[in-house]
Amino acid sequence: MKRRWKQWLAVVLLTLPVGCRGGGSGGVAEAVIGTTIAVASAGVSRSQGGCYASCPTGTTCDENTGYCVALPCRGQCKAHEQCVESGLQSRCVAIALPGGNVTVEPSKEAKTEP
Repeated sequence: MKRRWKQWLAVVLLTLPVGCRGGGSGGVAEAVIGTTIAVASAGVSRSQGGCYASCPTGTTCDENTGYCVALPCRGQCKAHEQCVESGLQSRCVAIALPGGNVTVEPSKEAKTEP
């Protein structure tokens, strides 16, 4: 399984001369080369335990499937918050401390008096 990247590299190197043929615009050849490189890159990433593509913000790589999966609340909760999901909605809620206390951050609009 570890040598699969070598097979992909061989495919890429074999398709590069297709783009060097003279004459036309080479649009088809460029598409073949670009697709081959993309597939090879995805294969190498996956063979090393990563995802097929880089995961965007708010998602993480599921190493078992190779796909990006959404984080709870898309990773937007702060350290003192937890994600609460109800149905199709999710929101960040302050974590209750022992004794029933709740941590609260002052709003950005709060003004300090001198």
